[in-house]
Amino acid sequence: MLCGVISFISCNVCLPSPQDMVLMRALRDMNLPKFVFEDVPLFLGLISDLFPGLDCPRVSHVVLRVEYLKYKHTTMIVGPTGGGKSVVISTLCQAQTRMGLQTKMYPLNPKAMSVIELYGVMDPDTRDWTDGILSNIFRDINKYILFDGDVDALWVENMNSVMDDNKLLTLANGERIRLQSHCALLFEVGDLQYASPATVSRCGMVFVDPKNLRYTPYWPHKEPG
Repeated sequence: MLCGVISFISCNVCLPSPQDMVLMRALRDMNLPKFVFEDVPLFLGLISDLFPGLDCPRVSHVVLRVEYLKYKHTTMIVGPTGGGKSVVISTLCQAQTRMGLQTKMYPLNPKAMSVIELYGVMDPDTRDWTDGILSNIFRDINKYILFDGDVDALWVENMNSVMDDNKLLTLANGERIRLQSHCALLFEVGDLQYASPATVSRCGMVFVDPKNLRYTPYWPHKEPG
């Protein structure tokens, strides 16, 4: 599917789109965001060996995130503090809003509350259901839910059915809430140390490495003139 997206983008900007270029960009842009800084030259060397003499400008993390949204509704922005994860997400929202696609963000820290406060609870005596923060957002979601916190099995396993093609949040009372087609889930997380393979395999990955920024975020500079 990414090949089709790239071919469509290439046609829109009047770039030549032979099959080898489309394949090269699909392999490169799909895998490059997942590598740490040290592995990038090795991977680009392999791409150059597979496609000698073929070169195409690389796209930014924000553009990659937009392309991921076309075929995955769940993406994890992974990287240590200071790498620019929040800037990538904020730039994405601002860019889509300026393009006429009104974008709202619902940030929450799932580790700052209990599982009951997150998903909801049923009273054992009256059988009355009380929505949690996440289930309440799901009923009224307009665009993105941002989970800004560690990913672990204690709370995220209940989200696996939302991350796959079913897009269903199943609550303890048996109710199922479907994630709308125009909505998406974002995870801003430092690492995936406690995430299970079942969770990771359902998500698109973008690794934001602070080494790519070098000294520019910390060194004061003035605009020319």
